Amino acid sequence: MSMGIAELRTVTALVTPFRNGAVEHSLLNEAVDRQVRTGIDGIVVCDIFGEGHALARDERDHLLSACLERAAGRLAVFAATGTNNTAETVALTRRAAEIGADGVLVTVPYYSKPTLRGVIGHFREVAGATRLPVILDDDPHRTALDCGQALLSSLTDIQNIVGVRHGIGRLEAFHRLPADLRRRYRHYSSDDSTLPMFLACGGHGWISALGNVFPYRLAAMTPVAASAGDLSFRQAQSLLVAAEGRWDAAVVKAATAILYETPSEVRLPLVEVEPQVSEAIAHALAALEGQPVFSRALA
Repeated sequence: MSMGIAELRTVTALVTPFRNGAVEHSLLNEAVDRQVRTGIDGIVVCDIFGEGHALARDERDHLLSACLERAAGRLAVFAATGTNNTAETVALTRRAAEIGADGVLVTVPYYSKPTLRGVIGHFREVAGATRLPVILDDDPHRTALDCGQALLSSLTDIQNIVGVRHGIGRLEAFHRLPADLRRRYRHYSSDDSTLPMFLACGGHGWISALGNVFPYRLAAMTPVAASAGDLSFRQAQSLLVAAEGRWDAAVVKAATAILYETPSEVRLPLVEVEPQVSEAIAHALAALEGQPVFSRALA
């Protein structure tokens, strides 16, 4: 890995570019190069924004391999390996290690709503199957399961569980964490709309899909600038408003299609944004960039 987990501050949840139903590797290389060039510290592949749920096992392998090869140690490459099946998560995590991932992002199991004891057992099983650093993905907005502080307290003895990604609406929960849990883990936010407050409360950084759109601004943002109302906060808010509150891979790809002329293609069950939403995103981007931004959707 190009840097240790303690040095990671800016991490992009990388979207997976598709063209005619297949992963477009030339655009993937361009995306990795953009992250490196703008100073981003790391990327996560195959998470919810990378549409990992819609990727076949061989596609996940090729995607991770391609990103590692292109990154060539210039930034850290984490694989999102979490599912709601412990055995499957262990298998994906071991495979990521075999391919050479620098670490893994593992979600709290979703849909099945296990008990706290079951979630603790899940993470112990996964972490015990690898030497890779594990970042726990805590997003009750998506998993409908809020284990919070009790889960973190129960995993402190597992040395390779090194960090937490706090999801949407988790700012207050993070703020209330006791000092020992703040010190024990690295804390990252995926909630772009509250990022300045998260950093002001002592957060270490972010794992953000917004890094696909504005990597240069996220890489340049410091906790001091964020607390003063950095532009990236307005970027996130403007895109959320333009997308009518929707924030998923389709919205991110609609924005990157406008800025970088990349395909906006997604896989079911996601669908591309409506033309009026794409137009609103284009106008929001134009306002943020201070100059006209044109897209095929507006042509």
